[in-house]
Amino acid sequence: MRRFWKNNAKRITAGILGFLVLLILIFSSFYIAVESDHVCCGEHCPVCITLHQCESILKIFHTAKEKVETSVVPLLLLSIVITFVSHFSFSETPVSQKVRMNN
Repeated sequence: MRRFWKNNAKRITAGILGFLVLLILIFSSFYIAVESDHVCCGEHCPVCITLHQCESILKIFHTAKEKVETSVVPLLLLSIVITFVSHFSFSETPVSQKVRMNN
């Protein structure tokens, strides 16, 4: 039972973290869209500082997305090719067809 809970706890934690990352991206984009034409009050404008922080968050996730895409796409293509080749290269046996042999 402990192992079952430990595996589920990791999945739940990963799901919650993924959801929080998605919320951060959505709210950062929304904040930039809403406050892009604000009236700036000077050099230390809190809205401008927050806009710069939101832009840096989006840039960080954009570069991470590019790195993931460049590493995942070749692996995905390789797995598709391996699946396609293995499907046609192996001959079927009575066991793989689940044929019952009554002798």
